[in-house]
Amino acid sequence: MTIDSYGGNPDIVATREEIHRVAFEIKLAAEQLAAFSSIESLLCDPLRQLQYRAATINLLSKLEQLHTNCLVASEQYFSTEAQIHRRFEIHFVPALAAVATTVATNLGWKLDHSVSATKISTAATSTPNSITQLLKRLAQLSSKNQPTVGVDFFQTADQRTAIVYIPGTQTLGLGDGSNPLDLHSNILAMQGHGVAASERAVLEAMNQAGIAETDQVIFVGHSQGGMVAGNLAQHPAGYITAGLVTIGAPIAQLKLTKVPVMAIEHVNDLIPNASGRVNPLSKNWVTIQRTSLASESEAPMHSHSSKSYKNTTQEVDASKVKGIVNIKQQLLSQVQGAPVGKAMDFVISREF
Repeated sequence: MTIDSYGGNPDIVATREEIHRVAFEIKLAAEQLAAFSSIESLLCDPLRQLQYRAATINLLSKLEQLHTNCLVASEQYFSTEAQIHRRFEIHFVPALAAVATTVATNLGWKLDHSVSATKISTAATSTPNSITQLLKRLAQLSSKNQPTVGVDFFQTADQRTAIVYIPGTQTLGLGDGSNPLDLHSNILAMQGHGVAASERAVLEAMNQAGIAETDQVIFVGHSQGGMVAGNLAQHPAGYITAGLVTIGAPIAQLKLTKVPVMAIEHVNDLIPNASGRVNPLSKNWVTIQRTSLASESEAPMHSHSSKSYKNTTQEVDASKVKGIVNIKQQLLSQVQGAPVGKAMDFVISREF
């Protein structure tokens, strides 16, 4: 089992703008050299020769640095090229979800159900120090016989941070059941922010938990829970988004450029591909991929199961790759040093 990753490393992010910058620098260097007179005039003019030598030293140093930058960027792209091109770019997936919603609404879907969140437990909890611990808490919530989300608070010297855990799809219902973690919410969550019953129910749980405008929130979600987490992270309402961790979730359509994002995916898990796009290559976002084995889980979709993803998160925690280490540290450092935290579980429901 070996993970691959791309992004998360500020030293290796070759955006189109960066490529254009390098091209401009090379062109500028060439123009500076061309500005000097012919070699014959340089030989006859000692001062001009000294100026030429000084300029050459500076330009050679700059070109050498640009050469190094290009090699580093090339290595990053070639090592992830196969991963990035596994997906066909289908940028109209959210629009397609909107069309499906419109058609389904005309056939009887109801999108205006009210939702509720009921607190069922409060307990002390330790501060997580690994991605595997985040997944373990999420898996415990997912295994409950009711749709349950978790809100854990940690108070450091100068900041209160909440970690919100959101499980994945639990039923293939089309909005006709009380469990909002269904296929109906999958389609609506892909359509965009604020329409899925599961998303609105999670926000209700967060409000009941007492999350305030000054609180930072790190979202952790699996499958549909990752989509909902991404929507809530991109559109904060009464809180400060501080990070996002998704497991087996389609989130490439999101535009998160300032907070740390860790997207963990299995190459043979079809669900992350549902976004129809490739995760961005940026310094704040690391994508981690691995091919899971059928022997890792008894679930029908073994590559999508939390048990299989646990093997991946363990490799993530052991990894020394700079991009992975950077994002992991940014996420977990926000709660490090906090004493015992408070964990609250909420059952969420669609009301009729």
